[in-house]
Amino acid sequence: MAYEFHNSKVDGTPDQEIVSGQIGSLFTSLTSQERLTGDQEFSKVWITADSDLTSLIGLSNPTDYTSTVFVSASESDVEGDLTGSELRYGAQKVATVGSNYIDVEDNVDYTLMRSADVIIIAGATYTIDTVVDNTNGTHRVTTTTALASLPSVGDYVTSTFALTLITATPKPFWREEKVTAGAAWYGEYATAEILIAD
Repeated sequence: MAYEFHNSKVDGTPDQEIVSGQIGSLFTSLTSQERLTGDQEFSKVWITADSDLTSLIGLSNPTDYTSTVFVSASESDVEGDLTGSELRYGAQKVATVGSNYIDVEDNVDYTLMRSADVIIIAGATYTIDTVVDNTNGTHRVTTTTALASLPSVGDYVTSTFALTLITATPKPFWREEKVTAGAAWYGEYATAEILIAD
């Protein structure tokens, strides 16, 4: 399976190809002012596959900043059309582990895991049964089936959304980076890696 990614033009249509590992190909560098005052950046990404399939899209790990992916209401939308109510998907750090549950550290910006969402743990997919607030800075995530391979404390668990792809037809989703005011560093920074399961 081969995928190709493209950024968007101002009008929301596909633009230049995103090159893996190339600095600035998805988000511009973070300035000193953005570090001090905080910043929220969005990038519409187009994905193309070389065959028909449904892919699960998520993030393999967060950066030093909140990183999420989501799908918006319309394929023709631009940043100004986003409402803020879109369901975010991301990666959360494992705090403790059980046979069919994990406790993940809370994300203060968004709810990233919900009942019936599909998550990826150690390369395998699981459907979330329940998510319960432990009231200690973590949430307990139980799955509908037992975990075949247990993650380690400190690993990241990815929540995903499904995107139906048609051969050679670009489909969009959004990437977000949210920088908290007073972040420790600025300049060139890598964004979290997009994770795809097909």
